[in-house]
Amino acid sequence: MEGILLEQVAVAFSAIPALDGVNLKIRPGECVLLTGPCGCGKSTLLRLVNGMIPHVIPANINGQVSINGITPAKETLHRLGQQVATVYQNPRRQFFCADPLGELAFGSENAGQEPDEILTRIIRIAERLGISHLLECNMFTLSGGQLQRIAVGAALMDQPAFLLLDEPASNLDIQSITALTKILKSLRSSGITILIAEHRLWFLRDVVDRVIRLNRGKIIEDLPASEFWLRDNSWRLKEGLRTLVEPQATVLTGPPAGSDGVIYRHPKGTLYFPRSYITTLSGENGTGKSTLAARITGLENTHDEILLDGKPFLRSQRLRRTFLVMQDVNRQLFSTDVAQELRTGRSTPSTQMLKNIIVDMELNDLLDMHPMALSGGQQQRVVVALALLEQREVIIFDEPTSGLDYSGLEQVASRLKALAKVGAVVILITHDEELSTMCSDFQIVVPAS
Repeated sequence: MEGILLEQVAVAFSAIPALDGVNLKIRPGECVLLTGPCGCGKSTLLRLVNGMIPHVIPANINGQVSINGITPAKETLHRLGQQVATVYQNPRRQFFCADPLGELAFGSENAGQEPDEILTRIIRIAERLGISHLLECNMFTLSGGQLQRIAVGAALMDQPAFLLLDEPASNLDIQSITALTKILKSLRSSGITILIAEHRLWFLRDVVDRVIRLNRGKIIEDLPASEFWLRDNSWRLKEGLRTLVEPQATVLTGPPAGSDGVIYRHPKGTLYFPRSYITTLSGENGTGKSTLAARITGLENTHDEILLDGKPFLRSQRLRRTFLVMQDVNRQLFSTDVAQELRTGRSTPSTQMLKNIIVDMELNDLLDMHPMALSGGQQQRVVVALALLEQREVIIFDEPTSGLDYSGLEQVASRLKALAKVGAVVILITHDEELSTMCSDFQIVVPAS
């Protein structure tokens, strides 16, 4: 069969199946949305299609999987890569080069294609994605949103028959989401088969043909997109899905003048983050929000003046008294299981506090699992739990709802409010308007350079 076919597919990494009795047919040229709660099996399904399971990620697999008549488990990754391209939730994990130009050329060069042909395709794809100005940049200086577009460009270089996207909008601002929507519509009209695993749904309204909902490894609904978008808000909330309509931009004032909290003498102006409030730091991708967070927490050196409660906040102090939940949470996971991970910090929380946070962040079923075996949203919940356990005076959350479902969104908003209530300086870096609406008190917009 042409297209994608799964027949009675079951996948297990442990005692709990990641997929359980899945039957699915996707016709060539279809654009399909996969959605459902964190850990429902969306990413596992994508990894079956692209061959990462079982070639890279071992698992127990039953049932039949075919891609244009090929069984991924029996084909080499090299051959599969010529047909199936993937853009992961964290694009940093799939890059090989230090600059975007080299990254776009990498796969085609390894396939022995002509340099002039490769360069022509790079120019065409870069113009299509609006990344021409980034081609000679250092990859390590680019924002998450910019890296996402580069990953899409690299995926398109060899004109694959299938494009898989895992949470492609998780770190994008509204301008980048708009650009991504246009790209997806263009790709759909070109005939490529597209699978999108995503929690943020509203931008896909006029993009996808079908919506498939999963829960606990099973397909619980498969329907035309036109029917899905007719659902009302009460149904959406009952099912625990993110908003189906574009969220309205949060309009908040900056915090009033004061000295009780963090003051950052930034070249673009003085920034004030008060205690006992949640201050959202917003702005377009690439304006330096994550860099600012690294400097406030002491992870990056700076000559800019930083004060806490009116006194100099030295780098050595910032390293001890602040905590950063990074956009790339893989950099903060080190242990062999989640239970061990929650015990590796410098704090010594009470047994009751640890139990409460495990319950609040819904980690009970994950304690015995390796952090790298978790979905992106589950990893995000683990690192947020670590931040809560540390009880630092200044806590910065950089896109904490990346890869989270609606339940996770509510959990994070609730915990941020609790931290502010006990007097912490809470700084929230996010493009997620749903989260800002739920919990932000003030907003500081970082202007583009």
